Amino acid sequence: MDSKRRNLLKVTAASVGMAPLMVRQSLSQVLDPDVAERGLYPAKGLPGGGQMEVRMMLENERDPDLTEIEHRLKPFNPESWYAEHSHAAEKNEERAEKHLAQGNKVTAAEYTLRAAGFWRSAIIYLAESDERMMKGYARLKQNFDKTFTLIPPPFERVQIPFEGKVLHGFFYPARAPQGKKAPVVFNYGGADGLLMNGRADGGSAQYRARGISFIDVDGPGQGGALRVDKIYASADTERYAKAVVDYLLTRNDVDADRIGIHGSSMGGYTAPRACTVEKRFAACAVWSGAYSLQQDIFDYYPPIRERLRWLMGAKNFEEARKMMADYTLEGRADKITCPLLVGYSIDDRVMDPRGALKLYQNAVNAKPKEMLDGVGHGKRTFETRTYIADWFAKQLGTA
Repeated sequence: MDSKRRNLLKVTAASVGMAPLMVRQSLSQVLDPDVAERGLYPAKGLPGGGQMEVRMMLENERDPDLTEIEHRLKPFNPESWYAEHSHAAEKNEERAEKHLAQGNKVTAAEYTLRAAGFWRSAIIYLAESDERMMKGYARLKQNFDKTFTLIPPPFERVQIPFEGKVLHGFFYPARAPQGKKAPVVFNYGGADGLLMNGRADGGSAQYRARGISFIDVDGPGQGGALRVDKIYASADTERYAKAVVDYLLTRNDVDADRIGIHGSSMGGYTAPRACTVEKRFAACAVWSGAYSLQQDIFDYYPPIRERLRWLMGAKNFEEARKMMADYTLEGRADKITCPLLVGYSIDDRVMDPRGALKLYQNAVNAKPKEMLDGVGHGKRTFETRTYIADWFAKQLGTA
């Protein structure tokens, strides 16, 4: 193309009010590609101008509320932690009300569930004596319950008799042919365990997809059992596990010979301890495995002592430490006879990984048994979560 034609194109475009984009499109059709690249996307010092392959950018759809919390949160500051998470919870409550007023029930449910999750985070580290704890728990429960008045829950609410009291839980049925009995994994939570955790599936999805049902319960020292009913934890966790298994065997959709138990955090002790007596468990997997909770968490991680004192019903730290001496697998680990997977993280700052090793070494009759690195506090990745779920599928016969 000669210079006269290029000048004519520019003059014509300007005279009829064509947008610069149209000029650029025209140029791109008539100019040499290298010349057009520099003319259309000028960028000094960049080869080929500033044009880049924008499709190769990673798009990280980050949660805007979490991003705001990250920017505002003062690290290691309990007041800031509560303030920012409760603020996010309230914002989601407001969004839910707006969508409910517009008739968007499903979207409103998504926001009430988000609000429940933020309330859980807000109160999770509050002390028993903090009046905001029970108020926040009430808001958590209100939002969680409201969610499942707007949409069908993926779980069945269950009640488990326990020593004259009732424990509340959620049972998530497996994706299995109707009328067929399925294996089930009982989730034994940790010191921060809360049944209403702000997730619709409660962590059950990976098991249900593998043909395994899932049951989660607010047990002694956890969630509403602790906060509302004052049911405190005890070292002999087999009593609680027995109640759960007894309940499961009343269901016509559970295979009595394929019941697994999964323990997380403090459950790294409580689940294996249950298996030392309760022989109806066919498999046990834990992350942050433990041997002696007095050594592995109470002495190892002082910030959690208030929670441990509270969940045991102790009067003070001294009494709590004495009570925690009973939370040990010394002389008991060899009573575990089901398959055992002991998860740990070598740099776990909450649970001493040496306790996981002691558990593994002393569980001499657990067969097969193995250790899995990278599943301690702050270390649960997609790869390790799926490894544990696949391990249960193999042990319970759905792989």
